[in-house]
Amino acid sequence: MAIIGKIRERSGLLVTMVGLGLLLFIFTPLFDGTIPWFSNQNASIGLFNNSEIDSKTWKYYQTENLASRNFPNANEDEIKFRAWYQMISDTIYNLELNKIGVGVTNAEFNEGILNGENPIPSQFKEQFVENGVFNKEKFSQEVFELRKRLQNEPDPNYIISIKNNFELPLQFDRKLNKYRSMMKYGVLGTIQEGKKLDFEEKTVANIDYIFVNYNDIADSVIDINDEKRKNYFNDHRYEKKWKQNNDIAVYDYVVIKFDPSADDIAYYTSSMESLKTSFKNAEDDSLFVADNAETPLFFESQYGPRPSGVFSDQAYRGGKFSSFIDQQIDDAKQGDVIGPFVHQDKVNLVKVYKTEEEEQAKVRHILISSKEGDANDAENKKLADSILYAVRRDSSKFTKLVQKYSKDPGSVANGGVYSWFPKGQMVPEFEDFSFNKRIGSSGVVRTNYGFHIIQVLGRRTGTLKKIAIVDESIMASSNTQDFYYDSIAVNFYMKADTAGLTSTADEFGYEVKSSGDVPLTYFNNNSFNYLERTKQNNFYGPSELNRKLFLAKWAFNAEIGDILEPDFISHNQIVIAQLKEKISADNDQFNNIKGLMEPSVKNKLKADYFINNNENVVSEINNLDSIATTLGYQTQNGTVKYSDLNIGNNQNNLSEPKVMANIFNMESSSTSSIIEGKQGLYIIRLNSINNSPVTSTSAEEKSNKLETDIRTQIEQGYYPALLKAYQVKDQRAENLVLYN
Repeated sequence: MAIIGKIRERSGLLVTMVGLGLLLFIFTPLFDGTIPWFSNQNASIGLFNNSEIDSKTWKYYQTENLASRNFPNANEDEIKFRAWYQMISDTIYNLELNKIGVGVTNAEFNEGILNGENPIPSQFKEQFVENGVFNKEKFSQEVFELRKRLQNEPDPNYIISIKNNFELPLQFDRKLNKYRSMMKYGVLGTIQEGKKLDFEEKTVANIDYIFVNYNDIADSVIDINDEKRKNYFNDHRYEKKWKQNNDIAVYDYVVIKFDPSADDIAYYTSSMESLKTSFKNAEDDSLFVADNAETPLFFESQYGPRPSGVFSDQAYRGGKFSSFIDQQIDDAKQGDVIGPFVHQDKVNLVKVYKTEEEEQAKVRHILISSKEGDANDAENKKLADSILYAVRRDSSKFTKLVQKYSKDPGSVANGGVYSWFPKGQMVPEFEDFSFNKRIGSSGVVRTNYGFHIIQVLGRRTGTLKKIAIVDESIMASSNTQDFYYDSIAVNFYMKADTAGLTSTADEFGYEVKSSGDVPLTYFNNNSFNYLERTKQNNFYGPSELNRKLFLAKWAFNAEIGDILEPDFISHNQIVIAQLKEKISADNDQFNNIKGLMEPSVKNKLKADYFINNNENVVSEINNLDSIATTLGYQTQNGTVKYSDLNIGNNQNNLSEPKVMANIFNMESSSTSSIIEGKQGLYIIRLNSINNSPVTSTSAEEKSNKLETDIRTQIEQGYYPALLKAYQVKDQRAENLVLYN
């Protein structure tokens, strides 16, 4: 009855969702295929087909609020990603579906939704998938109740809400599945393409080569100036790699970090002390922790995720606090409260809320790493048996044998000892020996880790402790902040304003860091995947600067060389920055993109320097080993396929088309001149090229693989292609930073 209950709560003309899991697909309906009307009276948040996306007309903030409600645990970036993606994708897909006329017949829709064995794939269907298994009985019952209600429902508003909440989203789902399938399965791999790919895979060159990385050539050997930059600019200005979708800022920064004062620590300790008696007498420790602890662990309740503080039903085994505090916990009785005490940047109270008896064992062992099926597995077993024999003859040698042979990093420092661990903590074979063999016995046990030479040292009935923690971060007070701001930050700023950030940081002893390229955007919009979109920096800059909007506003509105006045990025951190570079989007003029070109200009000048100084050596010696000796480099050997991107075919490195073209156009046994690549300089000797014959079987295999690869690329790339086709541009960050 879940769906009917939701609809009863939201009956009428309100367009919502069917259940919490069903996303509303049509936030901005465009069934007539037109683009919404735009108003200049509202803030523009982007572009669509060269028209402004007006936040009010497109109902963007309603979409964002809905995403917040549907994903209560999502962070700000994820909410903004979901809202933008939903709004833009719905608009694009409705336009595309109307353009090509994809439809869903009643028979097709009914067969898909009423067939409990195989309903239409949709967000609705996903509500009935539990642990990866579709619950067809529950699904059929929901559909039955829905149809029954429709037949007897006199309220026309309810009928409309059913259509909006149920039928239209499912029809849209079905259309979208058809659309995606048409694109994906409309591509075929041909035998001719398979033959070409097979030929490229089977054409293999054996080479020796010298590689000189540009990074290994000192900057001091080149003289870089604006004339040389402009020459490079004139030759390369129209390359796509210089085109930027967003404005970019680059700044250096210094973070002045300070600790809370002794008075601050005393204040928080005193505040925590006032809770101690109440904590000790609390009848519901989990509720007390949830009400008073800062650390927001969550537990699932009938109302969804709720904060619980630090409260666990697991036994405390030590290691969270200092050995001194751990010992106090170990000595405490049920109901005792330890603290308050300071650990790292927090003040803590710990209550032992429950004690239980448990069987514990103490053993020592030596681990010989091995896996079944390995070539040396039998030899490892022999080694383990010989160590066991040595231990049984003289157990005093155990510690030395641990240090010599054991591969267990968790116990080597302790002489191989695991002290007083309970049942259920070790792998079954290890645990069985530890708890069931007599004390003092030794033997070899095999586990997934290898062979363990174990000696049982003791067993006892111990006491486990379960703890609850109330904690609070110690914050620097306003007095402490004022002291560091006035005495250090202001002095640093005044000095940096005249001498520059770097030299001032050297004088004051602070580290200067670079922001790297900071784009004026929330995230990369050319992907379905939220995690992929957020791997890059966004306009907030480096994560350690704590997403401060004032820093972004300064960076994109300041002039190059400006110094940011000191400001707080946390209670005990002050940032001071200097703007180093600004790059405007869609501006291909020299002064705008020369910073982007700078690394490439340096590499070009280094290449010219190396070639001018060494081309005679290469041409005169004409023997790669002798050339390497003369130049002070090593000769390397490799095999290269015609289809490879670079030597080694490393996907993480730049492609080297010029280098690859040279290799497959050389005569056997010949040595190339110096080849200028993207990553460095190459000198290559071609030893041989081997061509295996192309067969119909291998060509067919390659054709099938090519077809699969292309279809995967279509799945991943068709949405970014649609964004480009509709000229979509996200300007929300720009609107926030430049115009507010």
